[in-house]
Amino acid sequence: MGDLFLSGKKSENVKQVAMEKNHRDDALLSAMNDSSGNRPVIPTTLPLMSYKQFLDFHMCVSPITIAICTFGIVSNIVNIVVFYKMGLSSASTISLFSLAIADTFNISAVMVMSFEDMFDDRHLPMRMRDVTFVTTHAFYFFSAMCSWITTIISMERSCCIIYPLKVKQIFTPRTIFALITGMVIYQIAAGLPKSLATGLTTTISSLTNQTVTFFDFAKLDIFMYTTSQFVSFSVPNLICFFIVLVGTVFFIINFKQSRQLRNTMSGSGEKSDKMSDKDARLIRLVIFICIIYIVGAAPNTGLFLVQTAYPPLKRNDPYFANFIHALNIASNSFQATASSVNIFVYFIMGSKFKETLKEIALCRAN
Repeated sequence: MGDLFLSGKKSENVKQVAMEKNHRDDALLSAMNDSSGNRPVIPTTLPLMSYKQFLDFHMCVSPITIAICTFGIVSNIVNIVVFYKMGLSSASTISLFSLAIADTFNISAVMVMSFEDMFDDRHLPMRMRDVTFVTTHAFYFFSAMCSWITTIISMERSCCIIYPLKVKQIFTPRTIFALITGMVIYQIAAGLPKSLATGLTTTISSLTNQTVTFFDFAKLDIFMYTTSQFVSFSVPNLICFFIVLVGTVFFIINFKQSRQLRNTMSGSGEKSDKMSDKDARLIRLVIFICIIYIVGAAPNTGLFLVQTAYPPLKRNDPYFANFIHALNIASNSFQATASSVNIFVYFIMGSKFKETLKEIALCRAN
C-alpha cells in the first residue's frame, strides 16, 4: 500500500512538472507571438510536436544516449592512456591523442544534456534547463575541436598520398601541436562572447522557499549570442565537415589506385615508393575514422543547412520548438555514438595500439 502511495505521489509530481512546463511554454509562445516583429504570427496553438510527444521521445532516446556516453567516456579514456603509452613522438599519434581528449569532453557534455527534463529538478539549486544551457557551451567548444582535429588528420593523410616523401617534413609533431593550440585559442576567443551574452541571476523559489540560480534569458544579447555561435560552432563544423567529406572520397579513390599500382609493380618485380605498408594501414584507419565522423556530424550539419534555407525552423519558433529540440537530441546521440566507437577501429586496424593495450591489460592483471 505504501509503494502504491509513493508511486501515485511520484506520478502526480511528474504530471505537475509537465503542467508547469506547458504553462512556461504557453507563456513563452504568447510572448514570442506578441513580440514577433517582422516574423509572421502563427495562428495555431498546436505545435508540430506537442510537449507530451517530445517528452515521450526524450524518455526513449536519452537513456540510450546516456548508456552510449558512459561507454564512450570509458573507451576514450582507454584511448588516451594507450596513445600516451605509445609515445607522442609522431604527428599521427598526437592528433589521435588530442581527438580522444576532445571526444571524452564532448561525450561528457552530451551525457549531462541528456538528463534535461528526465526528473523533478525543483529541489535543486539550479534547474537542469540552466545546467544544460551551461553545458551546451562546452559541447559546442569540444564538438568544434573534434571537427578541427579530424580535419587535421584528414589533411595529413592527404599529403601522405600526394607527397609521400615530404609528409613528415610538412606535418611534424611541433606543427600539429601548434595547429591544435591555435584552434583552442580561436575557439575560446570566438565562443567567449556567447558566454558573456547573458548572466546568472538568483531568486527565491515559491515552491521550495530556497535560493535558486538561473539564467535570465530576457536579458540575453541575441545578436552577440548568435554571432558568437555562428563563428565558434556553425562555421568550423560546416567547413570541417565538407573538407573531411571531400578528403575521404579522395582517400578512397587514390588508395585504390595506389594499391593497384603496388600490385602491378610487385608483379613485374619493380619497386614502388608510392606508399609503404605502414602508411597504407594508417590511411585505412583514417578512412574509417573520417567515415565515422561524417555519419556522426551529418545530422547536425544537415539541420544547420535546412535551418539556414528556412529560417522559421528554429527552437524559438512556437510551431517548431519541440520538434527542433527532438532533432537536436537525436543529432547529439549520433555525435556521441560516433565519438564512442573509435576504439574498435584502433583495436582492429592499429597493430601497435592493440599491442600496447594488451601490455597495459597484462600489467594490470599482474
